[in-house]
Amino acid sequence: MALRDFWISVRTAAKMFAPQAIVDSPRLDAEAIERTLRGATLWLSTSAVAGFDEKDFSFLPDAERTRLAKLVTEFRTVASTVRPTAPAPNDAVEKALPLFRDIVQSLEFERYGDAEAYRLGKLIEYEIASYRPAHLAELRFNTGLDHSGEPALWIWAFLSADVSEKDEEFLATAQTLRDLLDPVARRVAPDRWPYISFRSLSEQSEPVEAS
Repeated sequence: MALRDFWISVRTAAKMFAPQAIVDSPRLDAEAIERTLRGATLWLSTSAVAGFDEKDFSFLPDAERTRLAKLVTEFRTVASTVRPTAPAPNDAVEKALPLFRDIVQSLEFERYGDAEAYRLGKLIEYEIASYRPAHLAELRFNTGLDHSGEPALWIWAFLSADVSEKDEEFLATAQTLRDLLDPVARRVAPDRWPYISFRSLSEQSEPVEAS
């Protein structure tokens, strides 16, 4: 699956390996990603975006898919000028860094645990976009096999602080959201059992700050 190959290529080049628990991954902003990339420039290679094929992203809206394809194309153009046996020139780093940073940021590794979770998560989010409740602050996704060895989809829903202050309100809101998310998840991923968990936004890991 080319999407998976591309996902792994970017993640490996950016030194952002799959966490054991995606729900506890700190949120990454542009500055945090850029700081990581400036630590070493081994990512400045066409192999960093190996496997990309725009057709694999048909689940994204046209504008989002076109933007990602443009970033990859421009990054490849710059990376192809860098010799693998020599240090990357500063001008190439400065041209390529914002491109690769935006590629990394668009894949949101802290919210999607793997390539399939990214695809399914995006589809679920787009399907509920028109009626998504304001108190649903964030969703995170992961895929794999459950304890019985069956394909599964894990969804973590973070609720806003205002509905998390009282246990009764939190539980009522969580049940309402479960009734919303469960049928959509089953429709989008009929071969995966959905496991939906709820947490307060205050429990989420803080964003990584630039130093």
